Amino acid sequence: MQTQAVNEDVVAGGYAASLAWIAGLVAIAIVTTSLVKLVFVDFVHGNPHRTRENVIEMLVIFPPLFCLLAVIGVTLVFGPSQWFQALAFRALANRFGSKAEFFMLLVWPVAAVITWYSFDYLTPSNFNLGINVGPDWTPYQHGLTIHRYWAAVAAQAPVTLFTVNYVRTAAGGLPRKALIYATLAAAVVAGVIFGHHMALNQYQFL
Repeated sequence: MQTQAVNEDVVAGGYAASLAWIAGLVAIAIVTTSLVKLVFVDFVHGNPHRTRENVIEMLVIFPPLFCLLAVIGVTLVFGPSQWFQALAFRALANRFGSKAEFFMLLVWPVAAVITWYSFDYLTPSNFNLGINVGPDWTPYQHGLTIHRYWAAVAAQAPVTLFTVNYVRTAAGGLPRKALIYATLAAAVVAGVIFGHHMALNQYQFL
């Protein structure tokens, strides 16, 4: 019984820590995207609508703000499904031992449903500034459709894969630093790519 309790603590701690890492990685990707976009739009291309002083202020203010929003958003959207997956993984580990991680692929589609409804109801899905109201505008409708489900499955995939591997590093002594460094590099690369893409799209409006 003592060994099982320790394993449960490891699983719970691993899932909680992995959620914190995911929030940090998302924050890094978002901040990198914003910084790369600002650099290309305002310094490389030249934005006549903003002064260099304003750009520098944005470079200072935006990163901590985006980090805070990313942490809150990731916690609200993926927190409930992460808790569900932790319970499922613990139950599967008691039943199948080290093979439990493979059965988490069966839990992944269910976790995606929880993730979608967390996003749908815990975040401001119907946020409107009044600028998009027109004759064809319709209020946002909550609910899960096929398109929304597959979007949730795609969003849940990297979260589940990262979490399962992170828990393996905690339970099996696998190299955790390699996992963190690899995902950190992926977050930065993704941020650079998306930031550059967004900058290219904004050039036409300058």
